[in-house]
Amino acid sequence: MKKNLFAAFACGLLVSSAAWADSPDEALLAAQMAYQQGDEQLSQSMERLKRASEAKSEADRRLLDAQNAVTASANELSAAQAANDRAREIMQKLGAALDDAWKRKDGAQ
Repeated sequence: MKKNLFAAFACGLLVSSAAWADSPDEALLAAQMAYQQGDEQLSQSMERLKRASEAKSEADRRLLDAQNAVTASANELSAAQAANDRAREIMQKLGAALDDAWKRKDGAQ
């Protein structure tokens, strides 16, 4: 921010110095210097805009990847919970069948 304020001040100073120059050559030189500085500021601004745009695009891509990973993890969690519930039901039935088998064996003796 300070750099931009300084650049604006310097640019204004150069433009105003062109208006107060003693000769047309001095005015031309001052105008050329102001133009070059303005062109450099524009180039820097465009580069900053490009970097910010690329960073946002990359962040959007990472966000989408993260959202997809959350969805996949939630689906896997649901599937794992359902498999766990089925395994518990099967174990309860197998436990009851084992208990019945022991009771029959104990009753047969």
